[in-house]
Amino acid sequence: MRKIIERNYKSIVKRGLINHSTTLNDFIDKLKEEVTEFEHHYSDENFKEELSDIILVCLNIAEHYKINIESEIVKKIIINESR
Repeated sequence: MRKIIERNYKSIVKRGLINHSTTLNDFIDKLKEEVTEFEHHYSDENFKEELSDIILVCLNIAEHYKINIESEIVKKIIINESR
């Protein structure tokens, strides 16, 4: 998963869509945009791509803020299993 995260992040940085000035609000705006696109495509084949976009934006947030998202996901699964 680490390679996927790094590969995607680097591709978005290369396109100039993420840089040192990108804020959490910028990422939140992008996430809202992708969720809206997902909502508009939930009944057609594009919903798979839109769902992927949402996940990739979340992974970019984690990478940008140096969050070990794999570890955080495992922690959250453990919490969910104990509920």
